[in-house]
Formats: sequence, structure tokens, C-alpha cells
Amino acid sequence: MCDESVVPSFQPTDEWREDWPYGVSTSVQVLASVTGPAATRAVQSFLKPLTHNPDADVPDGVSLYYQGGFTVESTPPAAGGAWQILLTSAGEDGFDSLESAADDLTAALRATPGEVQLAWHELPATQVD
Repeated sequence: MCDESVVPSFQPTDEWREDWPYGVSTSVQVLASVTGPAATRAVQSFLKPLTHNPDADVPDGVSLYYQGGFTVESTPPAAGGAWQILLTSAGEDGFDSLESAADDLTAALRATPGEVQLAWHELPATQVD
């Protein structure tokens, strides 16, 4: 099991929260990079309860999952790199859904035996057509 030092909770910055074009349909995103010998097992543990969409229009090598108000795009590591987990939410509850998804990812990684590290990367909000 991992602790908070290597698998930190997502703590959004004020700047990220303020980068929200109010009054329009908006997508908020955060990217998680997951590494370590147990990373694959930990990511699979997170993805298992989600609904997989094998017909999604995503780039080769990317898998799309969803649950409730968020989607997850997962990309396995290339040449010893990190798993890339893109959490996306849209609409008025975007922040709440995204933070809930981030909490679920953090919990799954911490609960997995073995070494796992997690780094969060805030992405700018984008307008949804």
C-alpha cells in the first residue's frame, strides 16, 4: 500500500479553479501520471469498476472509460514511461465530478500493494461545442 507522499491527493490550485469560462458549457481536465512497478495493477484496479467504451473515437493506444459525470482516457506507458490517465468532466458539476474521480484514482492507487507514484498536472478548461 502506498502513502500520501508518493500518491498525493489532487489539490487544485486557485488558478485552476478560476480558469472556468462561466456561462458556457465547459470541460475541466486533470492529467495523472502513474509510475512504479505496481502501476499497471493499480491503474487496472481503478479502471475495473468503470464502463469501457471500445467504440470511442480516441487515438490508437488510448482507452476511454466513463462513470457518472466524468470520463477517463488511459494510455499505457511507452518504453518505461508513465501511465497517462486523463480525467475529464463537463457541465456545471465539472469540478465536483472531476475531484470525485481524482479521489477514486488516489484511493485505488493507495490500496494497491507494491510501489506506485502519482503526479498531477492541471490542464486548462476548454469550451465544449
